[in-house]
Amino acid sequence: MNEKWAVITGASSGLGTIFAEQLARRGLSLILTGRDETRLNEVKKRIGPTTPVELVIGDLGTDAGVEDLIARLDGRVVDVLVNNAGFGTYGPFAEIEADREHNLVGVNVDALVRLTHAVLPGMLARGRGGILNIASTIAFQPGSYQATYGASKAFVLSLSQALWAETRGTGVTVTALCPGPTETGFVGALGSDVSHTAIYKRLAAPEPVVAAGLRGLDRGRAVVVPGWRLRIMATDRKSTRLNSSH
Repeated sequence: MNEKWAVITGASSGLGTIFAEQLARRGLSLILTGRDETRLNEVKKRIGPTTPVELVIGDLGTDAGVEDLIARLDGRVVDVLVNNAGFGTYGPFAEIEADREHNLVGVNVDALVRLTHAVLPGMLARGRGGILNIASTIAFQPGSYQATYGASKAFVLSLSQALWAETRGTGVTVTALCPGPTETGFVGALGSDVSHTAIYKRLAAPEPVVAAGLRGLDRGRAVVVPGWRLRIMATDRKSTRLNSSH
């Protein structure tokens, strides 16, 4: 229980798997969560036997899934929390299955808030730690046909920026990582064909996204937008949103 732990949600694929590998190289013990036990075991094998790895199988869209994970964190020294679990939907809001949207909010928003509540007090008491919340460039402006997903990521961005301000000078950092479309399996899980959309025609490699997120967390950045093109786009979107509010 004296080990330093990194907790990574959605660790069975995509960015979560790469975060697990990178944090293992930093010497942290790992708690990996996800719904797919087979894939999580594959990640554990890939990391190797020298790093302590515990798996928590469950759905963070349910109370039971979140409560089980929080119970497993009791007494641990959690140095890093990566709130990576999440998914999206695509299509007219009125036509998307309501239960799927409800589950999206549960995973993308509610689970993230509850897990952050579970680890932040301990980090503050120790005077060290980092929370990396995976948002998205869609967080900077509402996205038609991804209304709920975009709103969930706007919540993540806003919460992260507020907590970054609250924790300044404490030794704890809260960072929002805002990637664009990335090769993670996210697009395939949308449940709709988005090949006709300009934004999903080009997908970024995931490794630089993870590297940028961890680098930003190390440097105490509030927001990280990987890639100069995306940074320009995010800045333009933020400016448009601010101007339209006046």
